[in-house]
Amino acid sequence: MSLNLSEIDFKYLDFNIKPFISNGYKYYRIQKQLDKNNKINITAKTKNLVKQKYFEKLEKYLKNLNGNIDLEDINFSDFVKYYLFEIVLPSNSIKQKTFSCYESFYRIHIKDSIFNNIKLNQLKKEHFQKFFNNLQEKNLKLSTIKQIKIFINIVLNYAIEEEYINKNFCKNIKLPKDMDIKNNKYLSDDEINIIFKKCKDEKLLIIIKIALSTGMRINEILALTEKDFNFEKYYINVDKIISSSKQFIDENNYKNEIIITPPKSKNSIRKAYFNKNISEDIKKYILSEKERYLKNGKSYTTETLIFTNKYFNPYNFYSLNIKVNKLFKDCNINARSFHIFRHTSGSKLYESGVNIKTISEQLGHANTNITSNIYVHLDENLKKEAIENLDIYFKKIN
Repeated sequence: MSLNLSEIDFKYLDFNIKPFISNGYKYYRIQKQLDKNNKINITAKTKNLVKQKYFEKLEKYLKNLNGNIDLEDINFSDFVKYYLFEIVLPSNSIKQKTFSCYESFYRIHIKDSIFNNIKLNQLKKEHFQKFFNNLQEKNLKLSTIKQIKIFINIVLNYAIEEEYINKNFCKNIKLPKDMDIKNNKYLSDDEINIIFKKCKDEKLLIIIKIALSTGMRINEILALTEKDFNFEKYYINVDKIISSSKQFIDENNYKNEIIITPPKSKNSIRKAYFNKNISEDIKKYILSEKERYLKNGKSYTTETLIFTNKYFNPYNFYSLNIKVNKLFKDCNINARSFHIFRHTSGSKLYESGVNIKTISEQLGHANTNITSNIYVHLDENLKKEAIENLDIYFKKIN
């Protein structure tokens, strides 16, 4: 420990070490609020180790508090890293899932970008415009680009608050147009039939059928258990989602964690009705999963996830999407995301004359405006079809 305790403000030395029992083992914890934005919360197996960890965290905090940034030297990429691992992570101010998302933006898109060569205090609007133009060339989804922009704005606003810079040049830059426009938004009946014929993966096929029948999101489907199904009234209780994120201790130490949580929106908690024609398919699949668990000596209950991999771990969304994209390619379908099944389900309901409010409730949208904005353009197709039918009529009577 490099800290000189005689020089530290006594308020940082006034802390309690509390013992607690977890899974039959004794641990020690220190929880200390350093200021309104920074809190130390650490656990260890011995008192000495928990004290050591506390002073290591305290040393980092005090260095940041005293300002260890050289504005003449630090580039924007390194400042983002500093903000994440020296300011946000020690403060526990955001959820680990959100932090994991921000860390991936930094590592994948910012770390080795043009910002490596641009000093924090030399940032200009054209730098950000060039950066986002480069993201467009990577064929990223517009939604992802928007999220990256939000994150960068958060970082820059922090830099302004700390008086490192005077202006946020990212705020008003122009984002690229939606690149998804070239891809199909919905699947035709013929395309759905081709997918059903071509898909030889039973698990994937059941997932697709549930998505088409209910319009459920993929993170809702992968969180399903047998208990969630009502086979008498043909609905699914949707009340949870599954997700994975990195749980960071520091920049180089993290663990991947699968978490099941309630949906973000209360409207997402709902009954999603499914087509009774797929009821027997789902029952048959669940029975085969029970047999797989029993055959391998694994415990199975009605609250066990029904979609797991061959190691009985939660099904990974990214692996699933790779399979789906390969299936699209094999079927010669111009699509690239599992989400198209959800959109197709909603569009079929809309074209069948189901009202917007009912569709919104089935899909779990936060409000009916979202549903209207997604599906209202289908009216144009119906209008065009009606006009074409009128043309045929007029040809007959002339």
